Amino acid sequence: MGSPVIIGGNGHSGTRIFAEIAMHCGYSMGLAGLSYDSDSKDMNIRRLMNRWMKPYLLGQDEAQTQKMKRQFQFWLRVLIPFRSGRWGFKNPRSMFLLPFYYELFPDMKFLHVIRDGRDMCFGNPFVSSPTIWSFVSDEEAARLSPEQRMIRFWGESNRRVKIFGESVLGSNYLRVRFEDLCKNTESETRRIIEFIDGPIDELNAMAALVRTPKSIGRWKNFEKDKVAAVLEDGDEYLREFGYVS
Repeated sequence: MGSPVIIGGNGHSGTRIFAEIAMHCGYSMGLAGLSYDSDSKDMNIRRLMNRWMKPYLLGQDEAQTQKMKRQFQFWLRVLIPFRSGRWGFKNPRSMFLLPFYYELFPDMKFLHVIRDGRDMCFGNPFVSSPTIWSFVSDEEAARLSPEQRMIRFWGESNRRVKIFGESVLGSNYLRVRFEDLCKNTESETRRIIEFIDGPIDELNAMAALVRTPKSIGRWKNFEKDKVAAVLEDGDEYLREFGYVS
């Protein structure tokens, strides 16, 4: 069985186009008709995420972790039966289970998609999700706006993936900013293709899959006071990932 390419990032960060490029490179990303949404490549792995992500992150015991492994192994066999060749899957929340996937697949490759934290804080339906409370104390949560909590969640979650990817996965880790893919489409698509050992002669066809959404830079259209608070709280993270200098 070959090792997978797993694609993850914060929700609504643009992971879908990366899955389409992988499929164009010959990767099996799941059986048609088994996706949660008809136009998604997430598969029904979402059900596994809903069941196991929170217990795993909160520190479940070893017996539960072994049960989690068995369930993931079983459903991956069902959803992706052709795993002797190139295969993988995309689900944004995979970024939170990176150490778990590494235990299952030590030779896996992880494609980390990151999108401007300012856009992730404004106009994102996940901004009020309880998940973002995990990186702030109850006291902080009481005084911070949803957008401020979101920028901390964005920064800390991506930082943890970056550290694990660079220190543990090494050359099997690639981080791509969604905005860079849209702006420098050919060069960034080439990076992705080379990372997953795809056919470079298909570069033009795969680059043509990329579409720049109108939502890039949407944070500029929101209330200045709210934006200023996010910029202050997120300054360290935005600098780390190159969104402010």
